Amino acid sequence: MSVYIPLQLKGLRPKRTLRLVLWTGEEQGGVGARQYFDRHKVNISNFDLVMESDIGTFLPVGIQFSGSEKARDIMKEIMKLLQPINVTNLYDNAEGTDIAYWMQAGVPGETNNKLPS
Repeated sequence: MSVYIPLQLKGLRPKRTLRLVLWTGEEQGGVGARQYFDRHKVNISNFDLVMESDIGTFLPVGIQFSGSEKARDIMKEIMKLLQPINVTNLYDNAEGTDIAYWMQAGVPGETNNKLPS
């Protein structure tokens, strides 16, 4: 959500639609994720990336990513922009109940990675 305010204050308009989706019930079988996918998969060609941040508040040090080689090359360019905030590592195999349906259907996925506790 914190992305929207700086964009608006700077008078910037994203090239693509940014959609923030929140739900509960992940631990009870991923009901919200499944329903959202079922309702919106008809528009799957409009989805460029799905992201999940589900491990609380932390300082990310990297990104776990799943996607095609072309998508990975784009993510490597994005990682260069994240270097000033020390998000420097790109790992394989994004995972998450909330984005699994999309990734299985071919949409690139990303989850934030933190230092091991």
